[in-house]
Amino acid sequence: MKVYQLKVSIIGLPKIYRIIEASENCTFDELHETIFDAFNRYDPHLYSFFITKKDTKNVHSIYEAPEITHPQNVEDIFGFGRKKKSTAKTRVGDVDLEEKDVFHYLFDFGDDWWHRIRVQSIKETNLRKKSIKIIKSIGESPPQYPDYDDYFDEDYE
Repeated sequence: MKVYQLKVSIIGLPKIYRIIEASENCTFDELHETIFDAFNRYDPHLYSFFITKKDTKNVHSIYEAPEITHPQNVEDIFGFGRKKKSTAKTRVGDVDLEEKDVFHYLFDFGDDWWHRIRVQSIKETNLRKKSIKIIKSIGESPPQYPDYDDYFDEDYE
């Protein structure tokens, strides 16, 4: 079985990242849950993974990539004709990732927490059991929601 070592960083926040190891039989739903925990999130939201396979800052290119999304977001309610896969049914090993590939993860479609995920390594193991874990945590997680009191002055109270 393959085990993927993934470096997950929040775009725009240098020096904050997590290293996650996931076996190929883990779902993208399980990867989301691990990232959610790794960055100390507490309020669930919709999310999607975009399998770009290469690094890009072009949001249009990211949105054009194959999308694996939260099960409640799979249906094409806007009629764009894009076929999306469910994170609950799609496994990490299903998307043919290779070492050094990059893909993107968007958490919370309102606050737009964009993440860059780089495949650091892929190792073959004798293990058959599903496994996903955080193996390294660098930098303090930013708060899920900023302290809005800092943005309003006392005249608006």
